[in-house]
Amino acid sequence: MLKYLISYCITGLVLIILSANIVNAQPYCVGNEFVLHAESYVSGELQWQYSIDSINWNDYYGATGLTCSLMLQEDVYLRLKITDPDCMPEYYTQIQRIELLPQPDAANAGADQINIAGITTFLSATAPVEGTGFWEIISGNGGVIYGVYANNSRFDGVVGETYSLRWLVFNDCGNSIDHVTISFAAPTFNCGDLLVDSRDSQSYPTVEIGGKCWMAANLNVGTQITEATNPTDNSQIEKHCYGDDSNKCALYGGLYQWDETMDYSTTEGAQGICPTGWHVPSDEEFKQLEISLGMSAADADLNNTWRGDAQGVGTAMKEDGSSGLNIQLAGRKIGVFGFEGSAGYIWCSTEGIAYPSETHAMRRCWGSSSGVGRYDSFSKTSSFSVRCVKD
Repeated sequence: MLKYLISYCITGLVLIILSANIVNAQPYCVGNEFVLHAESYVSGELQWQYSIDSINWNDYYGATGLTCSLMLQEDVYLRLKITDPDCMPEYYTQIQRIELLPQPDAANAGADQINIAGITTFLSATAPVEGTGFWEIISGNGGVIYGVYANNSRFDGVVGETYSLRWLVFNDCGNSIDHVTISFAAPTFNCGDLLVDSRDSQSYPTVEIGGKCWMAANLNVGTQITEATNPTDNSQIEKHCYGDDSNKCALYGGLYQWDETMDYSTTEGAQGICPTGWHVPSDEEFKQLEISLGMSAADADLNNTWRGDAQGVGTAMKEDGSSGLNIQLAGRKIGVFGFEGSAGYIWCSTEGIAYPSETHAMRRCWGSSSGVGRYDSFSKTSSFSVRCVKD
């Protein structure tokens, strides 16, 4: 920026040019180098001077040439004094005021936050006094910053994901950057806690029996279809609700055909439509559950019959029974709905043993008997309840 400053002497007109040589001229920033230069000089001794209040002036030591380089740290008034033997007294250029903007504060993004339980935290950057702060996600998928200009913004992420966030503090004089690392750990789960299905936020009680953690309520996930409709392998979980009444799904859970239950896998113990970390129980896992409740191993191996009557294993497994498994008599759909309140059926992930495995699968049954039925006599197109067991 050029400032033309005019002073008069008896020897004639002297034109002095004062310039500040910085990139883009404005703004003037603390720490910038300034180059002052005078032109149209005629004669006399030169001395660059500065003042804080424009009243009391001081010489810049050694600044006696046409050009002067300065590194300014505060607002200042500048002028050039000229002492010419032909002019009495000394005279000065017009005063130049330099107002400096501060550099932005050093960015401080706060401490790293590692293995946070859940999916939400609050950021803890230092709020700048000089400059404006701005958050940005540098790496990591699925993260959301709820206020990019707030130093303590809420941040949501994904379980198992690690994020790098940048806190940028900036103003017209520059910027400063700091980074913070944030990661979210899977929440600790103890059997007996509620299992929250991340797919739809529905929750299920759990119970430990025989060293295994079981859901203590029937699964109720997916989209309801009508009695006359069969599910298809379309990447969408489809369920029947007893009597085509959605309230019955809320009460009993969904009724699912075997292929849909298994997510179209035939692998015993597959996850199927269970939440992550859980799977469709195998016939063997059901047998171990029954044995832990008092059924003999010999009875547990019996097929297509009721077993465990003498020990009351079925009664212990049913709703309000001593096991805590709380099997409901939710009925079934075999072509049409039936047996609500009088019978309950749950799929195993094991295909048929006595009946063809291509078309039949193992199940468990509860009814008026104090025992438990183990059967594979119904086809995979039947719709039964589903329980899940922890991996």
